[in-house]
Amino acid sequence: MEMIIDIIHEYAKELFALLIPFITWMLNNIYKAKAKLHLANPHHFSFLIQEPRIDTEGNQISPTQGANTSSYLLTNVGRETATNVEVVFNWKPLCINIWPSRHFSEHTEEDKRYVMVFESLAPNEHIGFELLTVNDQLPNLVNARSDQCPATNINMQLQPILPLWIQRLIIVLLFLGFACAIYISILILQFLILTNT
Repeated sequence: MEMIIDIIHEYAKELFALLIPFITWMLNNIYKAKAKLHLANPHHFSFLIQEPRIDTEGNQISPTQGANTSSYLLTNVGRETATNVEVVFNWKPLCINIWPSRHFSEHTEEDKRYVMVFESLAPNEHIGFELLTVNDQLPNLVNARSDQCPATNINMQLQPILPLWIQRLIIVLLFLGFACAIYISILILQFLILTNT
């Protein structure tokens, strides 16, 4: 351990000079402006409807009916616009609502996959898909992607909203912790450089 400390004291300036380009490269890669899509399925539910299901001849097929709902949320969490955003379902659902309402093109592939294409999705913009079917299964969302990247599936859950004063306190504490970390780093660098001279 003492040998490592001696090496750091002896070559502190050189190590620091080597560290700066690495930190610059790392920050450029982490904070580079790019599109990043997140896809979540925050809700799905099946309703049991107490109405008999009757076929076209008037025969009762089932004493009850079922309505299935599901929702998907596609969000661009990146800092660059995602272009040609494709959303692919196994088949076209009975009912699908897009919110917020916006223009898209659609087509069905030869294997009956239903494809929706949105021209772009700006940073921090999202599209919600609400699906409904009656007495049938809902299609799975097979794929979501853009020209820049595929969508990453994320899990969502309900979370209580903290009071505003707690949110502000957390921001202040995070800022103070970040400032403290920078200050300690500068002190360590000063100690290493000054003890070397």
